[in-house]
Amino acid sequence: MVFGVLYRIYTGFISPPPVRKQRDPIRFGLLGASNIAPIALIVPAKAHPDVIIAAVAARDHSRAEAYAKKHDIPIVHSSYEDLLSDPSIDAIYIALPNSLHFEWALRAVRAGKHVLLEKPSCSNGEEAHALFNHPLIEAPGAPIVLEAFHYRFHPAWQVFLSYIHGDPTVGPVKHALAQQYLPKGGVPITDIRWRYDLSGGAMMDFGTYPMNCLRQILREEPKEVVEAEGRRVPSSCGLDYDKQIDQAMTATYRTESGATGKLVADLAASGGWPLLPASWTKWLPGFGWPKCEAELEEKEVKGPDGKIRSVKRKVTIWNHLMPSVYHRIDVDDTITIRRAGLVLNTWKESKRLKAYSWPSDDERAIVGKEWWPSYLYQLNEFVNKIKGRKGSGVWVDGDDSIRQMEAIDRTYEKAGMRLRPTTSFEL
Repeated sequence: MVFGVLYRIYTGFISPPPVRKQRDPIRFGLLGASNIAPIALIVPAKAHPDVIIAAVAARDHSRAEAYAKKHDIPIVHSSYEDLLSDPSIDAIYIALPNSLHFEWALRAVRAGKHVLLEKPSCSNGEEAHALFNHPLIEAPGAPIVLEAFHYRFHPAWQVFLSYIHGDPTVGPVKHALAQQYLPKGGVPITDIRWRYDLSGGAMMDFGTYPMNCLRQILREEPKEVVEAEGRRVPSSCGLDYDKQIDQAMTATYRTESGATGKLVADLAASGGWPLLPASWTKWLPGFGWPKCEAELEEKEVKGPDGKIRSVKRKVTIWNHLMPSVYHRIDVDDTITIRRAGLVLNTWKESKRLKAYSWPSDDERAIVGKEWWPSYLYQLNEFVNKIKGRKGSGVWVDGDDSIRQMEAIDRTYEKAGMRLRPTTSFEL
């Protein structure tokens, strides 16, 4: 197991095997010299025959030059505008502060560039509506715009969902949980995540993932935010907007059908390792594996002998955000046999699964390798969409991104916090 983990980390995130580039690769330009770009795009691009990282631009030109030298990027542009004007660039990766996503995604589309857009897509639902319903994006043959929820493209997440929505022997979702933590001090107080004017906050950062997970597990948009509590950044930190910036968010939702979902996102956690006994937590750092869980309603089937067989299922996935490093999918069924209201027998059946690549009986099994990180699976689908190829079927469309931001807005409103500010940019 340890060897496998080390192999997948080294091959997927540090030194993937080189590939021969195709004659007509997609040439990416990076807006911003971001910390996330190496893991999210630069290294995955090395393993993809149809992608080249060709250029970068940053507000600090000297930083862009140092960044380009470090990551072997051949072109450094003096401004974002110059990069968008470069006719050799086909696609733009945007990992700027959240408040700039709307403006520069729209500018990139206007320049005819495809856009891989880091989450969250925008600052709020109003911006998301304006972006994804913009005539430039809705026009025939418009550039592709993808909000980068990379974990969705990995086979592990899709296998997890198949045990929830793809099995006719089980009932619909009754309750869902999505949670993730970072340890206290993991995000410096000087980080842009704590800036309200830059659309920061835990719900806008880590919280986007559990929100997205819940919406997929429930397969319904949350009709009601039952409760939401944002733990504010302490005033002792000295931030100007501390009352509007959340270090953590906890919320509960209810759908039209009555299913519920709980979200927990904490960027400054202290205590809690869900895979280990509670008595151990005082000796361990305050964070744990990202976790999603679905509890399904009991489903009964009556047999010809008059017996009723029921199945009640719980499905859990651990570490869905970095599944190529390690993950586990737990499928736990409680099966009961009844007749005339009497329980004749009951037992449990459990599976412990992993899916580093597509299952062998899946037609998509020819795509991907065990060491492929979720970012490379995502990049491959982005390329497929641009080139008009048949892909895995996994995608995040504009309507999905709009509903995502609307759900985040409603969470902030229920927590008594202001929505992140809307840009004044117009195109």
